[in-house]
Amino acid sequence: MLKIYNIKEKQEFLREVAELTQREWGHQTNSEEEFEKKVQNKIPKIVQNFNNPSYCKLILLENNTLIGFVSIFPTDGDERIDLTPWYATMFVKEEYRGNGYSKILNDAILSEARKRNIPKLYLKTSLNNYYEKFGATYLKTLQNVEKLYCFDIKTNRISIIGGSGSGKSTLANILSKVLDIPAIHLDAINYNANWVEIDKHKRDEIISSKSKEDKWIIDGNYNKTLKERLDRADLIIWLDYSTFAHLKGVSKRIIKNFNKEKFELPGCKERLDFNFIKYVITYNKKNRPKVLELLNDVPHYKLLVFKKQKDLNNWLKSFSKNENILDMIK
Repeated sequence: MLKIYNIKEKQEFLREVAELTQREWGHQTNSEEEFEKKVQNKIPKIVQNFNNPSYCKLILLENNTLIGFVSIFPTDGDERIDLTPWYATMFVKEEYRGNGYSKILNDAILSEARKRNIPKLYLKTSLNNYYEKFGATYLKTLQNVEKLYCFDIKTNRISIIGGSGSGKSTLANILSKVLDIPAIHLDAINYNANWVEIDKHKRDEIISSKSKEDKWIIDGNYNKTLKERLDRADLIIWLDYSTFAHLKGVSKRIIKNFNKEKFELPGCKERLDFNFIKYVITYNKKNRPKVLELLNDVPHYKLLVFKKQKDLNNWLKSFSKNENILDMIK
């Protein structure tokens, strides 16, 4: 089974990756002793960078066998030290080449950059017409004759989905402030004051129209229009929490805001609705399979899945580069 890992999760492959890196990009005239010394020096350098937000090394494994790897580096050489970070060390072992593994690695590293809120990755290469197929844009030829490219990693359209009580609206509001992109709450489209629902056909037309805009953070499910939003999104955040977590979130919201007007729903006060509670209890059994089916057709590099609030919180701190980002929730 093919799977991508951050090498810090699979440190038993550090030696092999360091050897392959030195053989591919190191001086070919090194003696065995010099080669071994270079390899031994590379391993601690990789480890030292594990917590650097501008560094990442992903490895592709199949049944615990290394297929290849790719990286993000803060810098890559001395010629353009003004540019950062860099797409680097794309490598597939010779016996596995020609099977599409480079695309898997490419998609994985671009996904990682998007998760880290890295808007651009730079790349230099001596290869001709190779990285364009992965979405790289040629910029110029450097003095050393290598070509300089750029990956433009857009995060202009974000779809946030998940069960009630998972914090979709809160997350949308936080990301809206971080990215300066408007938040669109689908419940606010569906309900007029006093929880009066609008015509479903009209609602779906409005949602469809909103999803065609250039920039948005949309929270909500509304399955009839969900596929269109998932297709257009640059990033999909799925808060795939347990039923207990959904109930806990809903309970905290009701206790805290009962009979108070909801911020994202003008004219609608927080209420205790037993039909809604029933919906929450049965969501994972009835609705989650439909969402999962739609997500099966989504490129994996666009999808970010959280199973726990703690993991989401940690990602938010990293993405926003703000350790105090959770203060916005209070």
